[in-house]
Amino acid sequence: MTRFRPLHSQAYAPATRPRGYVAALLMGAGAVLAAGVFVVDTFTPLQSAVAVLYVVVVLLVAASGSRRAIVGATVGCMGLTAVAYARGHGAPAMDASFLRCAVSLGAIAITGVLALRNRERMITIAGQARLIELTHDSIFVRDMDDVIVLWNGGAEQLYGWTAQEALGRRASDLLGTAFPGDHAEAEAELFGAGRWEGEVFQRRRDDRIVIVEARCALLRDEYGKPRVILEAGTDVTGRRAAAAALTESERRYRSMFENARFCFWEQDYSLVMDRVHALREEGVTDFAAYIDAHPEFVSEAMRLTQIVDVNQATVRMLGASRREELLGPLARVLAPSQAVFARVLATIEGGGVAEGETTLTNLRGERLTVLFALNMPLGPTRYDRVLVSVVDITDRKRAERALIAVQAELAQAARITALGEMSASIAHEVNQPLAAIVTHGEASLRWLRRAEPNLAEVSQGLERVVRDARRASEVVHRVRSLASKEPRQHVHFDLGMLVEECAQLLDGELAQHRISLCIDIDRGAPLPRGDRVQLQQVVVNLMANAIRAMSETADARHLRISARADPADGLLVEVEDSGTGIPEHIAPHLFDAFVTTRCDGMGMGLAICRSTIESHGGRLWATNRPGGGATFHFTLPIATLEPTPA
Repeated sequence: MTRFRPLHSQAYAPATRPRGYVAALLMGAGAVLAAGVFVVDTFTPLQSAVAVLYVVVVLLVAASGSRRAIVGATVGCMGLTAVAYARGHGAPAMDASFLRCAVSLGAIAITGVLALRNRERMITIAGQARLIELTHDSIFVRDMDDVIVLWNGGAEQLYGWTAQEALGRRASDLLGTAFPGDHAEAEAELFGAGRWEGEVFQRRRDDRIVIVEARCALLRDEYGKPRVILEAGTDVTGRRAAAAALTESERRYRSMFENARFCFWEQDYSLVMDRVHALREEGVTDFAAYIDAHPEFVSEAMRLTQIVDVNQATVRMLGASRREELLGPLARVLAPSQAVFARVLATIEGGGVAEGETTLTNLRGERLTVLFALNMPLGPTRYDRVLVSVVDITDRKRAERALIAVQAELAQAARITALGEMSASIAHEVNQPLAAIVTHGEASLRWLRRAEPNLAEVSQGLERVVRDARRASEVVHRVRSLASKEPRQHVHFDLGMLVEECAQLLDGELAQHRISLCIDIDRGAPLPRGDRVQLQQVVVNLMANAIRAMSETADARHLRISARADPADGLLVEVEDSGTGIPEHIAPHLFDAFVTTRCDGMGMGLAICRSTIESHGGRLWATNRPGGGATFHFTLPIATLEPTPA
């Protein structure tokens, strides 16, 4: 097999004209040789074709690489040949001397032309070599024995070996090339079609394996015989790793998408975005205002929005037999409320999160309550795969409604229980005005039965009867409102008056246990807004608990109810007693249901109180007083309040 001289990038890079003293030396040698040939040809009796030696002069000058020098040397040598012939032979004659001169002139001219062509070819080769060096790809050439004969800078960067280290070595030994497929098939394609492309695994100098996208070309000589193989390569290790990571990420996404217990939808908003961009071109700047003014656009957007994929949880939730039943325009499959979809459209430009609660009707006609979250992409991103997550909270809502109903029943039971416990106090409150009514009525009758009735006294007595009857009626009304199951309404009310009414309901208990009551309502406290009956129940419950806690102590018994404005919470109300305090083992669970320190208690009073306060947007907590006793605090936030009227 033909072997070629090893080449490297430097072999293709020499300048066409040597620099400095080398060029001068070649030119000088040519001049000296030309002079010598002229002297011999002109002044010696030699009859041979000495002028042919001018060819050597042209070759020496051509080595300098200058086109002008080559042309000058060729023309000069031809001139010297003609001068020597004319001096020795005179006028041209068709003899042997003339033929020798003609041969010499032809040889010199041909040598000059070939030197010029060779120079142009070397310039082309040098340019190609520079292109090979400029490319960032790895390029190396190996002969038919797999020996590396060219190694560019890109190969040095990719593999780590310099040209001096790589030239002359077998490529398979240096790089350890491994083919993912059949090596024989790759070679058959290369030698058959003259080209082969594919990925190979190769070894770097640091023993790291890289994935190279190789492009091989077989170069043949003028007889069609294979000469060398040029191999260009690009390191795609990072690209393949990124592609593998992307593939794995897609696999994980699809796995989570399909196997999630809650619903995922993929929606296509491309047509909606085209419509939005058209509106922008028409001059619409405030998109949210446009939606408010043109509700028909929301319906149009629902028709343009496409459901392109759903997971199995969505198929089950919406009552479909297969996912294809749910794909297509959103308006055909589902009918979300216009207000909810308008909120989604408001976030469609510039990215954003649309989330909230809405109702849907599935394919079985069942009405579902769901939470949804939709993340619009940021910037100029494709809108053909917008992910929507949906959670079915229908059962949760049903349970919440049931819980609210149970809490209402428990609150009603607690109120009835409280009324039962306060029955003695209520009887005392009612008996007092009834007894007064009887007394004033009998007195009025006596004044009327006199021989001369005292109508003034009768009138005063009847006024007292009416007053005490109204007092009894008010007591009965308060008891009935506390026990009523009618729906409540949030209104503004006077907290001081509410506390006074609670104190009147518990007046008998306070008197029985010799408890002094202090009501301290700050004049600057705002008027609360809420359900008056529910909040009255809270105050009564807290006061009743305080009375029971103080009934077990022999010390002075004081109950203080205060209220003041609070910068953080709006209105702060405190019920403070001098009782036994809250046991440490009970404190963490004080407001839990069915937790009580009384053997006959239900353990629901404080739990209902906290639920009531939290439903008003406030909070309820308890602390022990340093000197004994406990304080229950509850707040109502400022959002539910308004300033006290001037």
